[in-house]
Amino acid sequence: MNIVELVNNKSLKAMEKRIQIIEILLEDNLSLQELITICDSLKDKQIAIILEAIEEITNKKMKQLDPAYIDFVEKYILSDNNSCKREASRIVGNLAEQYPNKLDSVIQCLIKNTTDDSTVVRWGSAYALSRIIVLTEYANTDLYDQISDICEKEQNNGVKNQYVKALKKAVKIRK
Repeated sequence: MNIVELVNNKSLKAMEKRIQIIEILLEDNLSLQELITICDSLKDKQIAIILEAIEEITNKKMKQLDPAYIDFVEKYILSDNNSCKREASRIVGNLAEQYPNKLDSVIQCLIKNTTDDSTVVRWGSAYALSRIIVLTEYANTDLYDQISDICEKEQNNGVKNQYVKALKKAVKIRK
């Protein structure tokens, strides 16, 4: 079964679909360009399942993904779908340490989502930004001050704690 058939299969639950998509992506039989083409033909809810699979691969470090995956997920950070926004942000957070030189344009998308009405979207952005700010390349930049300001304004403790922990780590790098 291919990815399009999987995401359209109504007899499978989302978790089952995600597991099978992970297997397909780990097999290396699908190029990133093919994946992009597939996603261009799908609805946001279906894309979110694919992004969840990619997030799990990056989170558990099941496979070294190409840095072009950051470019691929960037457009989903500003999607209309909150699940796409959240998962794309988490993927960036998981890949940040491996590809610090690929983050400049995606950082602006993440910052934009820090004011989103949805807590899960703000949390996803906090997750990614918190992993970026502790990188040597970013700890001593204006991004530190931006994240400090965002942290002060954030009302949700779960989101705020992401920033607080990262800012404490970044302070040590800044010295």
